[in-house]
Parts: sequence; C-alpha cells; structure tokens
Amino acid sequence: MNDLHKRFGATVRRLREAQGWSLEVLAEKADLSRSFAGDIERGVAMPSLATVVKLAAGLGMTATALLEQSEDWRL
Repeated sequence: MNDLHKRFGATVRRLREAQGWSLEVLAEKADLSRSFAGDIERGVAMPSLATVVKLAAGLGMTATALLEQSEDWRL
C-alpha cells in the first residue's frame, strides 16, 4: 500500500460519508462488490480507470473531479 492508494481511498471514503451513505450504498451505486469498495477505501486496492469512472458516477461526479479531489486531499 502506498500513499497514492491511501490518498485515493481516503477521498472516496470522505465523499461517501459526506453523502451519509454506507459502504453498501456506494458499492451498489458504483456497481462494485462491497468488499472491493472497502479495499479501495482502505488503500489495499487501486482501481482501474474503468472502476474510477464507476466510483465517480456513483458519487455523482466526473472521474476527473474525483481524481482532482484525491490529489488535493492531504492525509
């Protein structure tokens, strides 16, 4: 696990929690398994570009916005 994985996962978690959603809700909205979504949030897994697009859509934003927020977010 590296800083990029942790930073991206923390961003996804922060945005999900800001919506008041459980991990299950985000996983459903992004068409991912709950365990994979959890691995991403914990920084254990780094998603493919296709999965970033799915996560972003589930969060109601573009992939570009999600990646920019991840870059701006500091642990």
